[in-house]
Amino acid sequence: MIPMIVLIGRTNVGKSTIFNILTKTKNALVSNHQGITRDRQYGSIVLKYNTKAILIDTAGFDIQSNEIEIEAYKQTLKAIQESNLILFIVDAHAGLMPQENDIAKKIRKYHKKTILVINKIDGANSIPHINEFYMLGFKNIQQISAIHNRGIDTLKNKYLIPWIEKTFQKQQFNNEIIKKLPIKIAFIGKPNVGKSTLINKILNKKRMITSYIAGTTRDSISTEIKYNNKNYLLIDTAGVSKNKRRTNIIEKFSIIKTFQTIEQSNVVLLIIDANVKICHRDLSLANFIINTGKGIIIIINKCDLLNAIEKKKIHKIIEQQIKFFHFLRIHFISALNNQGIFEIFNSIYESYQASQIKISTSKLTKIMHMATKKHQPPMIKGQQIKLKYAHLGSSNPLTIIIHGNRVKYLSSSYKKYLMNLFYNILRIKGAPIQIQFKENVNPYIKKNTN
Repeated sequence: MIPMIVLIGRTNVGKSTIFNILTKTKNALVSNHQGITRDRQYGSIVLKYNTKAILIDTAGFDIQSNEIEIEAYKQTLKAIQESNLILFIVDAHAGLMPQENDIAKKIRKYHKKTILVINKIDGANSIPHINEFYMLGFKNIQQISAIHNRGIDTLKNKYLIPWIEKTFQKQQFNNEIIKKLPIKIAFIGKPNVGKSTLINKILNKKRMITSYIAGTTRDSISTEIKYNNKNYLLIDTAGVSKNKRRTNIIEKFSIIKTFQTIEQSNVVLLIIDANVKICHRDLSLANFIINTGKGIIIIINKCDLLNAIEKKKIHKIIEQQIKFFHFLRIHFISALNNQGIFEIFNSIYESYQASQIKISTSKLTKIMHMATKKHQPPMIKGQQIKLKYAHLGSSNPLTIIIHGNRVKYLSSSYKKYLMNLFYNILRIKGAPIQIQFKENVNPYIKKNTN
């Protein structure tokens, strides 16, 4: 078992900033706006000698004014139950608040080891308030300034590392470290298309907060699972808003985070609501994902009421609007009714395997020569464009590099012809191929030094 540490406290005391520093990531959204974090956010921290712990960021403990905030509060309580150590974060600038006495009482009911972390000790305004927090009665107290990275090393060396070494055996960490890295799956789509509901059904428990209010998920939330002896990391993301003019600052943060998640994932599930007409934003998202070179699977959700003709119509629209459609997999599902969900994993693994495929230079060059023999590149100013050889540039994205002479003059139609041939012969499904062309340099031609 790997130790779990939970960050709790009021809204806007710096939990997400501390989470980002300890995990050395930017996975938690940080802003001066209250209430950004709603779901539990999991991250990994490596402390010393490769000893690891799971860090959990939570929503503010003091907001329960509407349905979503009540659900967020329940998620925070679950995070405390799951954890082995609690970091109770308070704000030195604001001083001791009445809610923090209530939070302290709730914490003690769980009988978990707790460290009181006094954040934002920078500046003269914080000094008069620091002593107030000792009234909470916690034995272990550490003062820090997360934004200026002060006191973080002391927090780790004085409290976290000794506690982990005392409580957990090192062998447990070693087992966790050598575990195979999971396949990262990003769940992308407009708000309220059912991303969180789909993840909850896959997990068979209420891990994400789901609601009929559009925009419930603001951050990218990760959960690791094992299915058919394979490790997967499911990443729920904020919905990408349709109307740019009405996008507020928090939604802009969420959109940026969603695009970052796409870049960092192995396979992307683009989820579309079957009951809403496929719009330009859906198609733009699909083409953005393809351009990043990530594996993509189209998920048409809420389709339990669609007949065969309506499904065929949706299929046709996607086929006409998304480039390189032939490598895509499309699944018609109903997340709410548990229809067609686990068939998705076959396509996910197929897409991942395709993106990781290793292809020899000789095989790629042979396919390229087959293409040129069947259909020669065009003549440019009386000279023939010549393609010399091809090799694999990278995986995920799957990139083929073709070397030749005058390749910059190749038309887009000929490039598409080459792309289709590689898809068909290599039988790639679920992962886009990117082709780059490089001009061969003739070593016998002297450069003009003038």
